[in-house]
Amino acid sequence: MRDIAGELKEMEGVEGVMVTDKSGRILYGGEVPDFKVLGSMALVIADSSQKLVMRTGQGEFESSVIEFSRGKMIIINDRVQLLVLAGEDSNLGKILLFARRVLRNLLSHPEVLQSGPEMETMVTDSRSSSDDVQIEAGGEKLGETAAKPGTGTSKDEITSMEAPTKTRKETVIKYSETTPETMETDSAESNKVSAPSIPEVKPPLSFPELEPVEVPDDREGMKEAALQIYEHILLAMSIGASKIMGVAPAGGMLRKSLPYSECPVILRDVGIRSNASLDFEKLRDNVMKADYDLENIIEDLSKIIWSITENYGRIMGYDAFRGMVRPEFTEIDRAYSGAMKALGIRERIHPELQKIWDE
Repeated sequence: MRDIAGELKEMEGVEGVMVTDKSGRILYGGEVPDFKVLGSMALVIADSSQKLVMRTGQGEFESSVIEFSRGKMIIINDRVQLLVLAGEDSNLGKILLFARRVLRNLLSHPEVLQSGPEMETMVTDSRSSSDDVQIEAGGEKLGETAAKPGTGTSKDEITSMEAPTKTRKETVIKYSETTPETMETDSAESNKVSAPSIPEVKPPLSFPELEPVEVPDDREGMKEAALQIYEHILLAMSIGASKIMGVAPAGGMLRKSLPYSECPVILRDVGIRSNASLDFEKLRDNVMKADYDLENIIEDLSKIIWSITENYGRIMGYDAFRGMVRPEFTEIDRAYSGAMKALGIRERIHPELQKIWDE
């Protein structure tokens, strides 16, 4: 995977390369800042583009070229997805042509794609520490090494390659300097060197580090353990949506997804906070006032999570939705797996979400 996909990093103007499978799992990530979020975003873009192209009757979505104010991104869609980040002044035509050749090469080596996620990062030892910059993405500061143009592919070699004979469907999206999702930063942060601009909102929420839960023997303790687990599951869904869609759209979609008619007691007067999260304190208060037992809690909260999952899956596709919440759901599984099984929570979770835990 490193040898094949890594060819792209040698091209002038290429600043990052990533390969994902259809479920959003990262097979290869080379100098891509916050690769988990970018992989999820690319899945959302690819899925939306596929639906758009299908509605026009023009076949299947194959590639997308997205231009930002300070960078560019190419997404090529096949059995796997290839994402290339490029600089503002890069030659997209040459990069796209070479990227397609690299993808064909990858697909001709199925043993490479079946070898599992490599999570490789293309960082060479020859680079000095002065190249290290702080990149801020998805609400996190990541230490990354700045990409340098390489010379592994000559201009003559690229221009001599035959253009693909198959007509490609491409979507070109341009983003202006300022978008509704732009977050305010102070003057100190504005002086930092940043990665190619990606339209991503930094959610005001952060997912906590979870501690394993021991299931108590008493019924009240079991109810409290179940509520704690469900609170973090719903928080994970809100954070994932906010990172991809932005806080306001994520909050609006969550509000529309809640099954008020099916769960009138537990959702009574439960709204959405300004940070796009569910008002779980009000939900918890409703549970206590209604004197819910454990089975009532699991039944209603399973319906709520099922309804949210169905709505997101219908709009953006289940693969993209799983990619959106995978980091947080992986943490939930690490901390709460045993408790979820003991309480009977896991078996009632939507099967599309269970796939994350079964990987």
